[in-house]
Amino acid sequence: MDIKADFLNALVSAPKFFSGFRAEKFLGQIYDTDDDPDTPFFKVLSGGTIAASSPFSFDIRSLDCYLLLYTKAGCGKLLIENQVYTLAPSTLLFLDCHQRFRFNIATAPWEYDVLLITGNNLSYYYEMIPEKIGIMPLSPRSDTVLHLEKLLLFAKGNNPASRLAVSSLLDTVITRCILYYLSDDSNSLKAAPYLKEIKELFDTDFQENYSLDELEEQFHVGKYKLCREFTAAFGMPPLQYLNRKRIEAARHLLLTTPLKVHEVGSRVGIDNTNHFISLFKKFTGCTPATFRQKGTALSSSEP
Repeated sequence: MDIKADFLNALVSAPKFFSGFRAEKFLGQIYDTDDDPDTPFFKVLSGGTIAASSPFSFDIRSLDCYLLLYTKAGCGKLLIENQVYTLAPSTLLFLDCHQRFRFNIATAPWEYDVLLITGNNLSYYYEMIPEKIGIMPLSPRSDTVLHLEKLLLFAKGNNPASRLAVSSLLDTVITRCILYYLSDDSNSLKAAPYLKEIKELFDTDFQENYSLDELEEQFHVGKYKLCREFTAAFGMPPLQYLNRKRIEAARHLLLTTPLKVHEVGSRVGIDNTNHFISLFKKFTGCTPATFRQKGTALSSSEP
């Protein structure tokens, strides 16, 4: 498969790119692959890290492959059948390219890792995504992001060991993407990708400071709409969800560490001790000190 020729031939119209950028650069580096159509391995046809500036827009008729695109910074837009999907920072797109699709830049510079991949069983994997568009939030420190970086490295090799490593890594990344969708509850499954990314941020980096104004700016969604849609998807407003995560972590620290109350508050992202105590009591019905005393007494009474 000549992915460069196929890509250029699939352009619906002349693309719009910033000065010095050619259409084929979207593909990254083109790799030598095993042309045996019966091989069981997943393969990387091309890949690389791209930094795009405005303008950046192209329309593809169809390609005989699949695509993984991890947005590191900035923001892109994917258009399919009049539906617009936001490719926000720290999201991974898994896309079936056997359809017409369009990429636009939303926030420059848009920096992303891209991999065009192929394999006999990819269609079966993709059919398992309920919404047929896979956009998964990822922590920048997640194993999946590390796997993507390894893929770009191992794909340069043209030997059986490299091909096996690439296939194994691709299988892991794609399986995790599928499991992400299959393991969500029904409301979460229907949530917009940006909502899932916010939830992922709160779940993994709850000690960081967040505000509705900052979330509005980062995800390009009005804060009132953001609050309404997050509540519908996850049962409570975003900052309430964040504080619940913080208090869950604080309860664990109070029972398992000798940290003082103000130190526990700081560890979970609440530096104001009075505010931390007030929130803790709101969620648990008692102060942190009382909670620790009860937990210690319960532990000492167990046989």
